Amino acid sequence: MSNPVTYGAVFADVYDEWYGASDDVNAVIDLLCEESPRSVLELGVGTGRIALALARALADRMAPRHARVEGIDESPEMLAILHAKDTTHRVRTHLGDMVREQPAGPFDLVVCSYNTLFNLTDAQLQAECIANAATRLTPSGRLVIDACVIDPTAPASGREQHRRGPWALTTSTRFNPGTGAIHGVTVSTHDDGRIVERPFHLSYRAPNELDAMCSRVGLHLIARHSSWQKAPFDDSCARHVSVYRNVR
Repeated sequence: MSNPVTYGAVFADVYDEWYGASDDVNAVIDLLCEESPRSVLELGVGTGRIALALARALADRMAPRHARVEGIDESPEMLAILHAKDTTHRVRTHLGDMVREQPAGPFDLVVCSYNTLFNLTDAQLQAECIANAATRLTPSGRLVIDACVIDPTAPASGREQHRRGPWALTTSTRFNPGTGAIHGVTVSTHDDGRIVERPFHLSYRAPNELDAMCSRVGLHLIARHSSWQKAPFDDSCARHVSVYRNVR
């Protein structure tokens, strides 16, 4: 995640309130815990929305000393919120670049959720991130990527207005299907009168492009769902949760 102004710096103050309930966390944890991982790394751990719940679940299922959850993020703002919530120090965090500064591992499971991979600004960085994650997996370890799917015929630009709690939001985006570049800004109008512009920049890759990146470094697709609840995936779906196995 190499943007000059990081996603975390722009969205940390509202992230949990806007996105904390975006998924059924129990469904997320059930899928991630399917093979009882003892060591987990979350790339772009953010405020710990997944990592903290996963650490609690693993501690309940096995002796706490045998369960290890780590997370890396380049945003000190996001990690400060995680630390404030993690009063029992269940998650070991690393402030750094999730491409080149991943902790050594090894890990049974590496997770990259909620479009986090697309915060990396180009395909080369995304491929390098996946390659480095592959080297940190145990034999038969898994990489799970959760990301959106964009219809290639989608309009090149769009504008959406909606509310999240006490905020009125207007999000404007521009999408280049040739490069995958997405440039956008969310303007949040707060009930206290503040108006805040929150720019973001993403680099989209279709599922087959991610499959190719993974295949090149010895990761084989073993399951693809359209939700954490394992709903079937097809070409009409707007999201995928893809599970890759280390077969190197």
